[in-house]
Amino acid sequence: MDELYRSQACPIKGNVGCEDSRFFGASTFQRDDRTAVVTFLITAYDSEEAARQAYDVLWDGYYADRAGLRAKNFDIGPIGDERDARFGTYGFDGEPGAVTQTRVGTTLLWTQAGAMDEGGLDEDAVRDLAAVLAERARQAQDGDAPSAALGG
Repeated sequence: MDELYRSQACPIKGNVGCEDSRFFGASTFQRDDRTAVVTFLITAYDSEEAARQAYDVLWDGYYADRAGLRAKNFDIGPIGDERDARFGTYGFDGEPGAVTQTRVGTTLLWTQAGAMDEGGLDEDAVRDLAAVLAERARQAQDGDAPSAALGG
C-alpha cells in the first residue's frame, strides 16, 4: 500500500485505518445507459486483528457518510465477520445511493452504489452486490476457485 492507495482507501486525516494494510483495489461498473453505477473496494490487512481495528475507524470516520443525505441503516444479512450498510440519497436531485462495509477475515470490503432515479437501486440489489463481493473474498482467502456470482 503506497501513499496514493492509502489516501484512496483511508481518506481520513493521516490515513487512519490503513495501519498494517497491505493491498488496495477498486473496480467500478456502470450500466451502458449510465443510470446506475457500483464501485467495489477492498483493502487487505496483515492480520484479522488489524482489519478488525480498522473497521470502526473507517466506517465511523468516512464510509458511513458515503450514502448521502438522510441515509438510514439497513440489514444486509449474515455476510462476513462484521457488516454495516446505509441507504440514502447522494445526488443533487435525491438520487438513491448506498454503501456497505464488510469485514471478511483479513479484508475490508466496500460496495458503493448509486442510480439516476428511485427505481434504479434498492436495498435488495445492494445486499446482493455486497454478498457476492464477500463470498468472493472468502473464497480467495480459503484458496477456493472463484464461483461467487450474482443470483447464485
